[in-house]
Amino acid sequence: MFAGVIVPPFTALGRQTQEIMEEKIVDSLAIARAWVTGFNAHDVDALVALYAPDAELCDAGMKRARRGRQEIENWFRQRFAALPEIAYTPADEIVEDDRVVITWTVRGRTPRLLGQSWLARPFAVDGVSVFHLHAGLIAHQRGYYDHLAVVERALPFLHLIPSRM
Repeated sequence: MFAGVIVPPFTALGRQTQEIMEEKIVDSLAIARAWVTGFNAHDVDALVALYAPDAELCDAGMKRARRGRQEIENWFRQRFAALPEIAYTPADEIVEDDRVVITWTVRGRTPRLLGQSWLARPFAVDGVSVFHLHAGLIAHQRGYYDHLAVVERALPFLHLIPSRM
């Protein structure tokens, strides 16, 4: 039905109900895919427009969740300023009810260390984003990835510290 998309089976549903469910899946995927497109273009306005006014954004690299469009906008502006080459390559998409899950690889260069561009190092890390949608907008989003792996790329000497088992 959808290439690269995992959806629940509709075997017990009537034809009309199945069509409604498939339309909802397409709409949900469109929102998540628009998010990836906006992120990769670093289009903060397009990204913020996808969130509900009281949305919450959580990310493994955040000290705290961002709530509301203004905090979310500020987060993306800061992130794109610090990581101007960051971009997602989506892999799998899973849709169920009001949730879309996208697995991805994010690539970029770490922030400049001590303001020196030659100290910015390339990174790539796999992760997953979970979007909870309500009324055609992102109500809650959470991103999971190995933040320490990115920090270790920025600060290579951290590999010398036995921090993982």
